[in-house]
Amino acid sequence: MKTGQNLHMHSLWDDGRNSCREMLDACRREGLASGGISVHSPMPFPSDWTIGSEQLSGYLQELDGLRRELYPGFRVLCGIEWDVLSTGVDLSLFDYVIGSVHYLPVWEIPPSVDNTPEELDETIRYYFDGDADKAAECYFQELLKVAADPHVRICGHFDLLLKFNEHLELFNPESTRYRKAALYALDALLDAGKVIEVNTGAMSRGWRSVPYPEMFWLRHIRDRGGKVILSSDAHSISHVTFYFEEAEELLRSCGFESVVELSPSGEFVPVSLRS
Repeated sequence: MKTGQNLHMHSLWDDGRNSCREMLDACRREGLASGGISVHSPMPFPSDWTIGSEQLSGYLQELDGLRRELYPGFRVLCGIEWDVLSTGVDLSLFDYVIGSVHYLPVWEIPPSVDNTPEELDETIRYYFDGDADKAAECYFQELLKVAADPHVRICGHFDLLLKFNEHLELFNPESTRYRKAALYALDALLDAGKVIEVNTGAMSRGWRSVPYPEMFWLRHIRDRGGKVILSSDAHSISHVTFYFEEAEELLRSCGFESVVELSPSGEFVPVSLRS
């Protein structure tokens, strides 16, 4: 395994199953040189899987304390997975920001694309008159907010709305309208210099057999000279490096020579995928 860093991990501060310390210790045991916790940002409507605004200072203090402890040869980073519907968070407080879309903004309390297949199916039927391409267009339009925000450096799980689509139950990702909407969003992200996350999270939960984004989009990112970063979106200690070796091989098969990691200077630097 060439990758030595995972920046997309969750803890007990949001919907993770383990403490920050346990997650970071698991990274060390797996041979990583650095790891970051990326708490789900507070939402302006009820949510049981995000941190509360009043808890952010405690989260920052805990990560600062862990960073100050003696972790020989291991670097601790403090991040946030910012949802485009989140408001009132000072993103400059974090070492890095992952920008993600989890909801479709079609109602006062928006429906999630990330909760259950039943909710997503009902959302397509009720809010989009059964037109899955229209729902996809809405999702990718929201991703333009990730491209536009200067604090966001990483785009999280680009095609998350395919989480429950392993057998094409909900979307046809090869349809003309889907491809057009996704291409527009991806090019906007690449034009803005965003790093695209290769995310194995849905695989560890048994929903997908391949990472996000799909291979079609990985090849486009390669052709555009875009940068990718590998993460597991881990919510437990057992998944901190889930499918990393296989994902590296997938990237090599798509023509990637390297992934990037966040350096101590705050720059994304390439890590070779070659022997």
